[in-house]
Amino acid sequence: MKAAPGQRHEISNWHITLHRDGRTITADGKLTWQPGPSKALRLAGIGLAAALALWLCLRSWTAWAAVALVAADVLHSAGVAADVADGPVAAFLKGNVVQFAAWAAALWAAWLLARRKDSIGALWVAAGAGLLIAAASGVPDLSVLWSSTAPFAWGMTVAQVLVTVVTGFGFGMAIALPVRLRWTRDTGARTDAENTETDSGARAAAETEEREPVLIGSASAADAWTGGRLAAVESRTGEQRATGGSRPAEEHAADDPAKSSASMPSRRSFLATGATSVGGVAAGAAASALLLDDRKSSAPAGDLVAGLGTATVAVPFPHQAGISVPARQQGHGTVAAFDLVDGATREQLKALMKAWTAAIGDLISGRAPSDDDEIALGSGPCSLTITVGFGPSLFGKAGLDPAARPPQLAPLPAFGTEQLDPARSDGDLGVVLAADDALVVFHALRTLTRIADGTAKPRWSMSGFTRAPGSSPDPSATGRNLMGQLDGTNNPAASQPDFERKVFVAAGADPAWMRGGSYLVFRRIRMLLDSWEAQSTADQEKVIGRRKDTGAPLPGGTEHTPVNLAAQNPDGSLAIRGDAHIRLAAPAANGGAAMLRRGLSYNDGLTAGGEPDAGLLFLAWQADPDRGFIPVQKRLTVNMDALNRFTKHETSALFAMVPAPSGSGYLGQALLEPGTASSNAASPAPAATLPSDVGSGGTGRAVLGADGVQRITVTADDTLRYHPSVIEMSPGTVEITFKNAGTLPHTLSEDGTLPDEPRAGVDNLAAGDQTTMSLKLTRPGDYPFQCGYHAAEGMYAVIRVR
Repeated sequence: MKAAPGQRHEISNWHITLHRDGRTITADGKLTWQPGPSKALRLAGIGLAAALALWLCLRSWTAWAAVALVAADVLHSAGVAADVADGPVAAFLKGNVVQFAAWAAALWAAWLLARRKDSIGALWVAAGAGLLIAAASGVPDLSVLWSSTAPFAWGMTVAQVLVTVVTGFGFGMAIALPVRLRWTRDTGARTDAENTETDSGARAAAETEEREPVLIGSASAADAWTGGRLAAVESRTGEQRATGGSRPAEEHAADDPAKSSASMPSRRSFLATGATSVGGVAAGAAASALLLDDRKSSAPAGDLVAGLGTATVAVPFPHQAGISVPARQQGHGTVAAFDLVDGATREQLKALMKAWTAAIGDLISGRAPSDDDEIALGSGPCSLTITVGFGPSLFGKAGLDPAARPPQLAPLPAFGTEQLDPARSDGDLGVVLAADDALVVFHALRTLTRIADGTAKPRWSMSGFTRAPGSSPDPSATGRNLMGQLDGTNNPAASQPDFERKVFVAAGADPAWMRGGSYLVFRRIRMLLDSWEAQSTADQEKVIGRRKDTGAPLPGGTEHTPVNLAAQNPDGSLAIRGDAHIRLAAPAANGGAAMLRRGLSYNDGLTAGGEPDAGLLFLAWQADPDRGFIPVQKRLTVNMDALNRFTKHETSALFAMVPAPSGSGYLGQALLEPGTASSNAASPAPAATLPSDVGSGGTGRAVLGADGVQRITVTADDTLRYHPSVIEMSPGTVEITFKNAGTLPHTLSEDGTLPDEPRAGVDNLAAGDQTTMSLKLTRPGDYPFQCGYHAAEGMYAVIRVR
């Protein structure tokens, strides 16, 4: 192939031997080398494009050539940017700084030439812009003409045509300038010679005839002489015309742009045109950016809805899903409690937890559980999460020793301002369900209720909502509650180093069955909206301590400006008054107490008194209620939080939300079967050393299929990166379709840092080929893979099992 790359070659009799799970598999086949297109022919296409541009310019159609060049280059640049996985808009804007200037210059020249085709200044600008576009956009991408793949979103044929036009037209317009100038100079010389002969003849004829010209009005004979030529003027039907074969001085001046004010625009017109051209290019760039953004993220509304329906939430082992997911990512939620039926045994409770665990696995993956009632038939998982826990009252039932109840799960103390309904509080089992679709949530709850029949019965359930996905221009913005206040501004963030310590039970803490779990405090808080809305906005802001519109602290700043509790007004009073909600709830005022708050608004119609039965379903997650909700709520009660005048706490519950099951385990197994869950649990995989830029190829989530297998496609190319390079999955089986979209061979090989796992991978994948490999990864951890050919260049990927 090296000796004759332009010929087709076939290499036969090769084989590859694979060893997997004690089996040996041999694959035989044939390798075919298909020569690429002729470079000479593709370069000839550029020559034809340049010739076409040259012809247009010599025909005084340079303006059209400039517009065509800009259009082709904008499309070319947009196609390249649209193929960027993350941020096509940013890629378009950042990658075409030089082109923006060149496009503006070319369009400016086109405008000038549209006003006057022989403007020499405009021809210079057009030639310079063409040369710059060809050098900046065309030449760097010439390899596209003889490549089989390239980073371009709309196909190789379109990419090759656009590169040909951009390069050819750009150089053609640059070549046209000297040719046009030379042509104009030669033509002008011939014209001057002809004019000189004509003028000499005219003067000779004039000398033989009457010396007195006929003049009109009071003009003297001397006024008719211009540049040494006699202009005889006569009257004919009210018009004046030159006689004697010579032209007026004004016509001669028009031949020389330096002598004619009409040959170039005025300074004001010049500047206005430049500004208009730049503005036009900016508008075009913005339009292209919007089109690119639509292609990647907005797309048709149907695609957006489909994306929401098929989305899943990974289980962040060892934690259950649904705790650290921001409320704004799931628009609907339900909190429910169950009580064990009288006489329920431990074996029944174990069977229930096993059945719930299996059903939850199906539901959050979009699979129909056994004996499904088909309420949500046709719906996807819709980011469904189901989080399960045990209440204080469970201990003493089903054979559980009351003394085994951890102190963190002791019933909550009474708070002076609450008006609790016992029938809608507490419970043996607690469940929190959330998703992007209310029907999916309802279906999941009905499924759990049906499974629990005979072991546990519903005690109460309450449903709420948050802002629907896509309803806000800024999806990351803090949501508002029914009082109109931003709710959740100072929530702990998962990116903070102490997030786990605040929210989840530590690995070495007691009891052991709660390690990785979290304690949930649930409160139903009815808002007295009629009284609240009767307050002025200024008074409402004083109650909370923040501005209602921006969420900024009253002393000033933005929503996330640290609160200065010592700030004073000009009269010396506290800017945030003593009973303001944020002052009393601040962690600094409560010994550092913190919790992850999540709110669901609810609206249940009207009370018996005709008031809105609406408010907040308040969920607070913490590692220990004694260091979270309890001290904060005590302070809000004792110090008469100003917000208490506009709220009523009507429901309260506390649940120990157990850690996620691992392997073949089930929820709560460590409590119900002491000593077995931990031994059966899959321990985390050894930590792997990875390059710092392992995520440069992006992150992708394996999608769970109806057969229980997770699937994802990974592409390798000549950038020597995998796309995506970080693969996220849950414990289980994953199928990876590996595609080589480049011209170089690649591998996807397990790098040998995990000796307890079977080695797997793709030993060699030729350009344009694809294959699929299957892995079963049950141990949470990072599994690194690399390209055997290009690991030194940083071509790594990692499968993250959580």
